[in-house]
Amino acid sequence: MNIEEIRKGEWLEYHEHPVEVLSVDKQHSMVTVWDEKNQSKVDLHIDELKDDPQCHCDSYLYY
Repeated sequence: MNIEEIRKGEWLEYHEHPVEVLSVDKQHSMVTVWDEKNQSKVDLHIDELKDDPQCHCDSYLYY
């Protein structure tokens, strides 16, 4: 996954469920996401994420 392609508000996949991107730190290849499943903010390295979760709109409800 390319850090240049990630945008705030986008849904990505982390640990087989979707998370919403809150902020992107291109210098350190890090993103802060909201993990609805665990109700928490998580700072992740780009290598920990997958693009294109199964559903995009409120997709955490369907997992």
